[in-house]
Formats: sequence, C-alpha cells, structure tokens
Amino acid sequence: MNKAITALLCFSMMFVMVVNVTGQGEMYWKPEYSDYAPSGVPDFDQRQIGTYPWIDQWGAWSHCGPVAVADSLWWLDSEFEPHPVAPPVTNDGFPLVQAYGAWDDHASQNLPWLVEHLAFLMDTDGRRTGLVHSGTNVNDMEAGLTHYLSWSGVNPPGDANGDGVVNQLDVALVQAALGSVPGMPNWKLAADIWPASMMYPPHADNIIDPQDLNLVMANLGRTGLFYEHTVMTPDFALIEEEVKKCQDVVLLVGYWIWTGSSWYREPGGHYVTVAGVDSTNIKLALSDPVQDAFESGLIPEGRIPVPHVHPPPEPPYITHNDAQYVSQDIYSVAQITPPWPPCLGGNWMLVNFASWRPAPPYFAVIESAVITSPYPDVAITDVTTSKTGCSPREVVGQGNICHIKVTVQNQGGLAKDFNVTIYANATRIDSQNISLACSASTILTFTWNTTGFSYNNYTISAVADTLIGEIDTLDNTYTDGTLHVGIPGDVNADGKVDVKDVYAVGRAYGTSQEGPNPPGRSYSPNCDINCDYKVDVKDYYVACKNYGLNEP
Repeated sequence: MNKAITALLCFSMMFVMVVNVTGQGEMYWKPEYSDYAPSGVPDFDQRQIGTYPWIDQWGAWSHCGPVAVADSLWWLDSEFEPHPVAPPVTNDGFPLVQAYGAWDDHASQNLPWLVEHLAFLMDTDGRRTGLVHSGTNVNDMEAGLTHYLSWSGVNPPGDANGDGVVNQLDVALVQAALGSVPGMPNWKLAADIWPASMMYPPHADNIIDPQDLNLVMANLGRTGLFYEHTVMTPDFALIEEEVKKCQDVVLLVGYWIWTGSSWYREPGGHYVTVAGVDSTNIKLALSDPVQDAFESGLIPEGRIPVPHVHPPPEPPYITHNDAQYVSQDIYSVAQITPPWPPCLGGNWMLVNFASWRPAPPYFAVIESAVITSPYPDVAITDVTTSKTGCSPREVVGQGNICHIKVTVQNQGGLAKDFNVTIYANATRIDSQNISLACSASTILTFTWNTTGFSYNNYTISAVADTLIGEIDTLDNTYTDGTLHVGIPGDVNADGKVDVKDVYAVGRAYGTSQEGPNPPGRSYSPNCDINCDYKVDVKDYYVACKNYGLNEP
C-alpha cells in the first residue's frame, strides 16, 4: 500500500490535493449529505473568535468539546433534512440545528453561534455555572447535549438523563439534587433543566428547584427522537459498531503516563469526532478540532475530499466552517499492554496522536465515548380492509378473499428492516418484511383467504416488530374494526341469504370501485362477493345460488 503523504503546502496559503491513501480501501466513512455535510462528518476548528475568544482563563484554546459535538449535530441534521437544499439557500426542514440569524442553518456563519450555545449548556470554562475550570467535563457535556436536544425540539422538555424519554428516572434525578447550586455535593448540571433546555439566548438559574421538577412532571411519558449515552473506557468494537450504525460518536482522549509502577494522568484532555472506521486494520478517522493533522503533513494517513486553501491570517481558523472542507485524520488504534495495573483511563489508545505525539510510556488513551443516537421507532398508523365502511357491518363470504391495507411509518431516526404481521383475532394471517428509511411510510397490501375460518366476527389487527432499543411500542399495533365471515351472498350480515341480499346485489350490479358507475348506483364492497372490485354476474350468481341458506 502507498503510505506517501500527498498534501501540497504553500507558505502564505495552503493548497491541498485530493488523494486516496493507505487504509482508505478498508475505511467505512460516515455518509455525505448535500445539505450540508458534503464531505461526511464536518471538521470544524476550535481556534476561533465568535462573540468571545474560545480560550480559557489561562489563554489556551478550550472549546474542543462543543466543537466536536457541533460536528456531530451538524452531520445528523444534514442526514435528517427531508428536502435537502445546500446553502446559501435558506432551507431548514429539521430542527436539530437551527439558524441563529438571517441565514441558513448550515451556512458557515451559523457555526460559531451553535458552538457558543453548546459551550454554555456544557459549562465549558465555567461559562454556565461560574465554576472556574478549563474546557468541558465529560459529564457536563452529556448534560448540556441533553439540554440542547430538548431546546431544539427533537426531544421533549423534562428529559434530564438524556435517554430521550421523560419518566421516573428523570424525576428521581431531579429530586436527588433539589435545593443544590453549583459547588454543592449533590449538584447535578443535568438536573438544572429550567430554563436552560427551553430558552435562547441560553441562560440558567443555577439552582435546582421546583421549576425543574415541574418541567419533568408536565412532560411525563413523552418520547423524543434521540438518546444520548456516555460509555467510559470504550472498546474499539463498541466504537466500530456505533459508527457503522451511523450514530454520532465523540471521543475524549486523555494523556496518560506509565511511571513504571503506576499510572499518572496529565491535566486536561481533548475531544475528537469519529468520521470513519477501518475494522480490518483497526483504525479510526477523526475530525480533530485543533489539528488538521493529515492536511498539515503531521501524519501519513487521512483524506481531504475537496481541495481548498486556508487564506491567511489564521488563527482564527474559519476555513473549515464551510463543511465541505475537512482534514479527516486516520490513526491506528491499539490496546494498551503495559505492566499491571491496567490504565484507569481506558483500554485503547490512538497511536502517534498528532496533538501530543505520545510514545510509550506516554499514551493517548480513549477515555470515553459520548454517543448520540436516533431512536428506532416504527408505527402502524392505519389498517383498512376491502370491506371498510360498509353498513350495517363489514362482511366477507366464507371461502372468499378480503384485501387488507396496512400503513406503516418509520418514525425513528434509523433506516430499519422489520416484519409486519396481520391477525384475524389471534390467528396469524400473513407477514411481510419491509425496509423503511427514516421518516418514510408505505402501504402494504395483504390478502386474507377466509377458507377454513368459521362463521364469526373477526377483529383485524396489524403488528410491527418491536425493534431493539425501541421505547414507544404502543403504536406498533393497530386494530381495525370487526369483520364478519358469513355465508357468501349474505351481504347485510344478518346470518341468512334472502331477498334483501339478492336485491342489494342487484342494485349494485354493474358498478366498480374505480367507476364510472351507472346513474343512481354506487359500488358496495359487501356486494362485491369475490373481491375483484366490481359487482357483476359472478357476484349475483353466488347470491342467487345460496338463497335460503342460514348460518347454524
């Protein structure tokens, strides 16, 4: 394989060539979207000045956390945009990322506002609580991301723990922190949901009180579109699985030193966003908020899909605010195998991580993965039969067929394969397997052959599989009205075939579902005994043939 670096650097401006490099043939890249993640996961830079410089109290660039999350949310918003139109056209069909001014939600000038909103919610540098620190604590990132999902409207208000569902877990979390303020032992940023998760410009009262609890209680039972969870000391296999499921994964990397007898962690850490994974060669492609490592020639592997220049002066580094411009940096990932005891930070490291250039006994340890995932959620929204709407009740002749239409929708955030099964009472009639993209719906048609079914009333229902991780399962089942299986020709379902039935079929003779129908006559599904969507001599013959028959 060719491991040569093919990035071309100029002195006053940087020009980057597009090339495939080692590992790209094996790399799974998160997909590209026209509105607006045309190079996959964005690669925004933390070395910027928005309404304030993105530095901590000691003058260091400190916003890698909110920038890495902005990469993730931007990409997810692009994935779910229902009517994609690239900026500068103003077009915003999905609320995860919203415009903070008179521009498109995916315009370059929107990025600093998004980052600063996230930085406040995540208490980066203590901007929310006033507790002085540098950067973003991973638990605060989890809490702030949860509050952002509620603020955007994709998740309900009152979700304090980030699972996308408002339930007793949220009640317990807030109750345990009631009365606390920042710095107290029972303070939980996640529990301070009012007003931070509701309002913009963002602000918080920094006290957990009845307003927070009331917000939870008012929304009990509501479910959102996303859930957030943080995995400490994640294995490569977990990161690989989540990325390939198109979840958003932000990694916290810590700098650990093995002294020969124990582990020591340097202060700080660095957040990066996963843009791709190579399962064969055990590598990750990263969007790094502070290093364009491949673009700068610091590492031999990566990709730059769109050639671009970096006009001086930089910093601030704003070129990558246009999401098409990225340096997605590829690193080998290896298990840490030092002497006992194992590293407390994690089991896996980034090899030759450009931000620190660690070599044993120095390790860039993957300490945690902050994962934002769309909820799987499928629903049956309607069930009708070819007899729906008939009066005095719907009827199908024993031994004949009846068509059943089932409307199915993927209301979650993931494309899914699943089964839809229909039942007559508790008896399974048929099943179909379908695949639905996010927000897509379809109508399935089933044929029920009533041969072998006794004279009786039957409730028709449709059931969609419950998916792994699905929370809202009540709408996986939809029950239609009652359908009577009776004597063929008993079109009024009174248990016998008599002159009323023959007369009704005669009145509907010559009509069809599609029409046009003779003047004064209308199509009656009950009179369409053989269910071919027309009333003709075949139906009239059956009614006459069975004249005088009665149900037992």
